[in-house]
Amino acid sequence: MTDLLGAVADEARWAGALHRYATSLGADQVGWFVLASGPQQLAQQGVEFAAHPDPGYWLHLPSAAGTPALVGRGVTAEATLSYAAHYREQDPLWDAAMERYAQAQHGGVWTVTDGTIAPARRQRHAAFYSDFLRPHGIGARMFGGSRGAARHPVGNLFASVYRLRGGEDFSAGQVQRFQAEFGALQHAAFLHREALALRTRTQGLEALMERLSMGMLFFDTAGRLLHANARARMLAAQREHAGLRKLLAGPLQADAAMRALFAQSLRGSSGCAELPGGLVLVSLAAGELASLGLHHGAPGVAWVLLERSLDAAAAVALARQAYHLSPAEAALLLALLRGQTPQDFADARGVRIRTVRTQMSTLLLKTRTQRQQELVALVARLMLLTPGEVHDRVA
Repeated sequence: MTDLLGAVADEARWAGALHRYATSLGADQVGWFVLASGPQQLAQQGVEFAAHPDPGYWLHLPSAAGTPALVGRGVTAEATLSYAAHYREQDPLWDAAMERYAQAQHGGVWTVTDGTIAPARRQRHAAFYSDFLRPHGIGARMFGGSRGAARHPVGNLFASVYRLRGGEDFSAGQVQRFQAEFGALQHAAFLHREALALRTRTQGLEALMERLSMGMLFFDTAGRLLHANARARMLAAQREHAGLRKLLAGPLQADAAMRALFAQSLRGSSGCAELPGGLVLVSLAAGELASLGLHHGAPGVAWVLLERSLDAAAAVALARQAYHLSPAEAALLLALLRGQTPQDFADARGVRIRTVRTQMSTLLLKTRTQRQQELVALVARLMLLTPGEVHDRVA
């Protein structure tokens, strides 16, 4: 079981680990491992599992989507299709499994084997063995399942392991171990599905992030860094950006401002925070991720690194066009993005601070923001969401 749990996030290792677990139970091969809401959904999807026998086909969506998933398979697609289309209703072991499922308590598990089939069904079993099992090289079988997996609509595991033709039935000790470990087995299968689904859903974001000229970080909902693009990694390597290097360990390990921004991001709101070294950290809301071409079902938080020294002119050029800013308002915005205060701007221009405050009020009104921090974050996001226009203006 340790081997299997260690392979949940490794697609290349998972099938081998699952096979080794089956052989540790005295089986020769995996039958099928399916996560589903219940036996009815499992039966309904049998033909689909045969049509798409590669587990990778089913693992691109998380369990929250409500679709079942084939997480392991050892039998042939031909045998799966034949069983689903013609032989499942003739299988006395399936009937026994459904009886055990009905008897199981909520959150309980059950196991059945060919050797435990009631005497009244033995004649049916003999016919089933002759018609289906023997032609497909299958001998003794052990089924297991769960009922009422907490909080997960398709979190119930239904699993089978097989011995080859002519093999003896599973021993009582092997059956007891399968049942005792079934909860851990289900947990491993569920984690495997979620890990692969997350990887699938973040691949598009990772590719997008590498095309951006701005630094970008993507964290999962627990605050673990899933990806930092090349620009972010380059910035983190610079001596003056120790704060960014600390952030890469996770926002929950950083200071209170970073933790607060992360919590705000999880709620779906955008915002920004200062980092030492002339960086502004801007969080993206779910709708803004969608505007980037990523369906925001990917569970996580995206943060952009605005470099004041490099990005300010391009951001202001875009904001001036988008919000119809006057030359004076655009100049003030440029100064703010470069880290100057309104007083700094007034002194540099030789104007009264009252005039600058009026220009600031107009800026906030035109951009529908309420604070200077929101204004900076808004312009940074505009630059990111329309990178082509920005690059054209900079060139």
